Amino acid sequence: MSKRAIGIDIGGTNFRIGSVDEKGAVEGFQKVSSHILCEGGEAVDCLADQIRMYLQKNDLEGKIAAIGLGFPSPVDAAKEVVYSCPNLQNDTGGFDGRNVVKMLEERLSIPTVVNKDANNLLQYELEIHGWKNQGTTIGIYYGTGIGNSVYLNDHFLSGKHGVACDLGHMPFYLSDRYCTCGNRGCVECYGSGRVLRDIKDEHYPQEEISDIFIKHSEDKVILEFLEAMAIPFASEVNIFDPDRVVIGGGVAEMEGFPFERLLEFVYEFARKPYPGRDFAVVRASREPGAGVAGSALYALEQLARRGL
Repeated sequence: MSKRAIGIDIGGTNFRIGSVDEKGAVEGFQKVSSHILCEGGEAVDCLADQIRMYLQKNDLEGKIAAIGLGFPSPVDAAKEVVYSCPNLQNDTGGFDGRNVVKMLEERLSIPTVVNKDANNLLQYELEIHGWKNQGTTIGIYYGTGIGNSVYLNDHFLSGKHGVACDLGHMPFYLSDRYCTCGNRGCVECYGSGRVLRDIKDEHYPQEEISDIFIKHSEDKVILEFLEAMAIPFASEVNIFDPDRVVIGGGVAEMEGFPFERLLEFVYEFARKPYPGRDFAVVRASREPGAGVAGSALYALEQLARRGL
């Protein structure tokens, strides 16, 4: 019988959940505000309650092999502890410093695998395109913050503490802006969805944010925003000389987003002659359940490696 896993994609804005088979097909997909995890006490308890209700509603109790979760946050090298999740805070500290794996397994008695959300999003792309063992693949996701993942031939780059590839917190020189993480000058202070909303409120208060790129993509403030998006993109290309870069996230998927303009800035900053323009740029899947599927597939993969 085919194994199924619960896949969960927790963003700074949306909480997505679904039941996923070994081929990545998602059933029972649901999306609600991530704020449901920040209200009513301990964040992990709220998360466990959401999973429990989902299992009951979809008649999945006792039928799930694993739970895979993606957080908009660095996760420790053991893939158990969420370090810092500034976009999901409450009076008890949100998920910061919580051993989410241990706490959920105690509450739900289901094997649980935790990863940062960008890794799980890229896991989905790797699976559907067959890119494993096919060189270096980078994923950059412009959402509320900036998610990032690097896959080197057959593994994700993790680092000593598990926090490698936190591209959104690359510092800008001589910056006077402070990030939600507490540091000064993070690129997320210049090229993220949170900043785009600030630009809208300051420069286009009468506009809907969904119309910003449709109506104002050539405005100076928007071009500066695109350049800020391009700098970390080009920097990582210069460091890794990748075979391909996947670009996604809510900002990059907005109607009218000037993708070619973004690439013009990237190519300007890319080292010449190589990497130059010699890497593929792939738009991330627009499948709503991509992060959910990636989370579940990663969990099933980890279970297989453990012989479970």
